[in-house]
Amino acid sequence: METLEGHIARSFDGDLNALHVRVVAMGGLVLDQVRQATEAYTAWDAQPAERVIEREPLVNSYSTRLDEEQLALIARRQPVASDLKAIVAMTRAVAELERSGDEAKKIARTVLRNRGRPGLASARDARHLGRLAADLLHLALQAFDRLDGELAAEVITRDQELDEEYGAGLRRLLTRAMEDPRHFEVALDAAFVLKSFERIGDHARNLARHLLAISPVVAAPAPGTETATPPPAANH
Repeated sequence: METLEGHIARSFDGDLNALHVRVVAMGGLVLDQVRQATEAYTAWDAQPAERVIEREPLVNSYSTRLDEEQLALIARRQPVASDLKAIVAMTRAVAELERSGDEAKKIARTVLRNRGRPGLASARDARHLGRLAADLLHLALQAFDRLDGELAAEVITRDQELDEEYGAGLRRLLTRAMEDPRHFEVALDAAFVLKSFERIGDHARNLARHLLAISPVVAAPAPGTETATPPPAANH
């Protein structure tokens, strides 16, 4: 695994590398939140929605602790420019992950409000967009874990596909809403859910951009290098 080792004193390198690992761990949790929220909405299942809400404080706790660690690291070590850029990139990455978690929470709350289950077509569009968003976030986390600039560039390119699918899904949803205005509230909720998935894709893209901002320490992994990739979502 490519690390942030080798910039200044070994003690600082260890702190910086530990920070990097914890950011990726937070990403694994947020990724599972997105997948659980997708399942909750498309299957109209309160159980995964409740799980998302229950774990939201854990996401926030990660964010708070990491912000504190980053500030302490800067104050304690007064890092050189390249290391400071890496710390700032990780600070921004944490913010993107927290916002992705917020979008998952919004989707979960839609299910728990229970204003009406989406129709089959709307659920199908939401599942498709949710999978694209989760896949993009997973790819961004892999890039961040490996410090892989090429993979980060792929995330940015693939976000355009997600944006196109969002536009197409929203147009289909509006067409159905006009054909049957009796279900306007359900259609409105579905529109907000699709928008949440589109925003998660944007946060994944931004995560990749933050990685590319520290290009002096970003390199593609050597052949055969193993990485600690984000854990897959648990099946419940």
